[in-house]
Parts: sequence; structure tokens; C-alpha cells
Amino acid sequence: MKNLLTIIFNSYYSEKSLNSVVKNLKDFRIIIIENSRQNHIKYNFEKKYNNIKVIIPKKNLGLAAGYNFGIKLAKTKYVFLNNPDIKINRSSIIKLLNYAKKIKTFGIIAPIYKNQKHHKNYSNNRNLTINNEILNVDWIDNNFLIDKDQIKNNLFDEKFFLYFETIDFCLNLKKKKKNLFIIKSIKFDHFGSKSVDSKYDYVVKLTRAWHYNWSKFYYFRKNFNYIYAFAKIMPNFYQAVKNFLINLILFKFKDLKLNLMEIYGICSAILCLNSFYRAKK
Repeated sequence: MKNLLTIIFNSYYSEKSLNSVVKNLKDFRIIIIENSRQNHIKYNFEKKYNNIKVIIPKKNLGLAAGYNFGIKLAKTKYVFLNNPDIKINRSSIIKLLNYAKKIKTFGIIAPIYKNQKHHKNYSNNRNLTINNEILNVDWIDNNFLIDKDQIKNNLFDEKFFLYFETIDFCLNLKKKKKNLFIIKSIKFDHFGSKSVDSKYDYVVKLTRAWHYNWSKFYYFRKNFNYIYAFAKIMPNFYQAVKNFLINLILFKFKDLKLNLMEIYGICSAILCLNSFYRAKK
């Protein structure tokens, strides 16, 4: 398996979550892109696991550039892109890999969330069903397998730092006539942005508040047009201003700051500024 598949984790202060996930994945090559620049994480993992290589970039790359970095480093045909806030077992990955060998020509193959009550990791608006097991979908949110021979130079847009990078990636693959497949019988747990050490929770919330809004506007501006992007982001702007005023009246200063970060991200995107905001501990 080590000669066929590399698993890539894009991490930011996620040592505890990663330790829980990788201990059952010793049959695969694993590359961890550790964006926190914590060198002890590299030492700890590489000492404990002989199948893991930890890369410490010179700066926080974010998701898009981090994924690209990992894909380029991988020496195997197949690459499985992951975040640390998931749990998937060895047998599920092997099953996913077997489907990849059978289907051969695809852009992405992915498992699904075990719990889909509130959110799915894919959209299937066209309702294209290959069979009872496989769905051909519009986009896939995260945790998916790619074939480097099929992807070639169609990598992630590194202007995205956080949010919308995978949806944009999927759209670009669809434009290249590549299919995106969901395997319904392969499932994994997703713990919803809980991989970062809890002491950085508020910093992470500030980062997400800024980048979600910036990335949403940029995605629609890039793939459609400026006016359409403006129309899509304005509900977010109005809601952020409304919440700001409410939190100001209630003296909820931490929440108020989150609202300011939302507005800041929106205004930065509307002015066509780069995705410049980075968290400070």
C-alpha cells in the first residue's frame, strides 16, 4: 500500500487529533504539513512512526498551498487529502483505493460522513446516480482521493487560504470533464473544526470569520463575475452588521470582534485585496 497511496494531512496545532488518527494508518505513507511551525511535532511523529514525514513550511501555507505542497511531495500515484478533524479506518481507505483502481478515470473519489443529518461533504443537485453504490456529484467538500496522473497541473488555487478552495478545485475539474465520485458505503467521522488545540479556539474563530467571507466573495468573483459575487456576499455583510450592533448593546465584546472580522474580510474582498489575514497567537 505504501507504494500506491500517500495520505496528506494539513495541520495547524493539531498534534493531539493527528495522534489519534494516524496510529491506525501505519500501512500508508503519510505526509503532515504542519503550518504552526512547531518543530517538536516533526520530532515526535517521525520518531514514533516510520511511515510519517512532517514538513514544517517557512510560513503558514493555509489549505490550498498546503495541499499543493503535499501533492508535489507525494511519490505515489494516489493521494488522499485530509484534515486532522476526521476519523477513517484502514479498511475504508483500502476500499476507496480499490474503487479508484476500478474506475480509473476520475477527478475525485471520496467517502461520505457517517452522520449526514446536518451537513454532507458533497452536493448532488443533478442527481446523477451511477449505481446504488456510486454517485457522480457536483462538488466534494473535503477528505478525498485524487489520481496524480489525472489531476496533473490542475492544482488548488493558492489565493485561497481557508474555505472554498476545495469547491473551486472541484469546479475546475468539472470544466476539464473530470468526474467527481462519492462511494456511499465508505464512511468516516468528521468532528467539525475541532482538531486545533482548544487554547487557540478564539484565534481560530477570528481567522475563520475573516477568511470565510473573503473566500466566498473571491470564489464567486473568480468563477462568475464581480457583480454576482457582490450580490452573494451582501447578506453576509448585513448579518454581520446586525450582529455587531446587537453585541455592542449587550457588551459581548468577544462576539463583537468576530463580527468586525467578518466585515473586515468582506471589505477586503470587495476591494480585491489579497487574502492577507493571518492569525496571531
